[in-house]
Amino acid sequence: MRRGIVLLAGAVASAQGQTTLPPAPAGDRPPAAMTAATGMTTTGAARVAALEAAAAGYRQVTWRRELVSGQTTYVGYFDRGQLRFIDETIAREGASPVRNRYYFENGVLFYFTGELPAGALGAGPAAVAPRVPVRAEFRGAETLYAVRIEHYGEVKLHPAAVADIRRRAATLARAATAERDATGAR
Repeated sequence: MRRGIVLLAGAVASAQGQTTLPPAPAGDRPPAAMTAATGMTTTGAARVAALEAAAAGYRQVTWRRELVSGQTTYVGYFDRGQLRFIDETIAREGASPVRNRYYFENGVLFYFTGELPAGALGAGPAAVAPRVPVRAEFRGAETLYAVRIEHYGEVKLHPAAVADIRRRAATLARAATAERDATGAR
C-alpha cells in the first residue's frame, strides 16, 4: 500500500512538472529550509523581510553616477551607522530600469537580488538583451546558492558571475559609507 502511495505522489509531482527527490544526507542540507517562492533559505528570507520592514526608520544616503546612456542612482540604508542594504537603479535611455539590491549584516554581504542579461535576441542595433532575475545568498565566504531564473527554471550562476556580485557589493558598500561620511559632515 505504501509503495502505491509513493508511486502516486511521484506521478502527481511529475504531472505538475515537479520532480521528487530523496532527502539529502544531513551533511548536504542547507542550514535552513529553502522557500519555494523566493529560493532563499527561511533564515535569509526572514532577515531580508526584517530589513525591508525597518527601512523607513533607517538613515538613507543617496548618490548618483552619470553614464553615457543614462544614470545610476544608489540609496544606502544605514541603521545606527551599520550599512543594511543598498538599492541600485540603473536607468538607460530606451530601456526599462534595472534594480539590484545588496543586503548586508555586520558589513558582510548576505543576499543579492537583481537582474542580469540573459543574452541578446536579434542582431545589430535592434538587438534586444532580455534580462532575468538573479538571486544569491551567502554565509561569509560561502555561497549558499546563486541562480538566475530563466523561463524554464533556475540555472546556477557561473562562479565568475558570483565573484562579480561580491566585488560590486564591496565597491558599493565603500561608496555608500564614503557618501554617508561626506553628507554627515555637511
